[in-house]
Amino acid sequence: MGFLKREGKNDAIVAGMAVGDMREKEYDGKKFYEVPVSLTKDSVVNVAVWNRKPEEIKKYDHVLAFGEFKQTQKDDKTFYSLTADFIMKENTSKVETSAPADLQPVDDDNLPF
Repeated sequence: MGFLKREGKNDAIVAGMAVGDMREKEYDGKKFYEVPVSLTKDSVVNVAVWNRKPEEIKKYDHVLAFGEFKQTQKDDKTFYSLTADFIMKENTSKVETSAPADLQPVDDDNLPF
């Protein structure tokens, strides 16, 4: 998990694992998308994306987002939110760790070099 906030500003960068699937929500007649991202072991920042739909984000995806950061208190609890100007998830593919079963050895005595 990574978190950077500029001194004296209300913007931040959040990098962490999604702890839930992205959800479509509505507020005041406008749709937005929200994904909870781990901030620390015991806290989560709710990342909201307005006016556009990001690529589908699922639980356990790694996410990078930056935008306006807010911290609010209610009933002795602290809540964190980020209105994203930018959001992306890590796009990876599985790495082969062994040779395919149908791979045949090559007789290198017949190679021209």
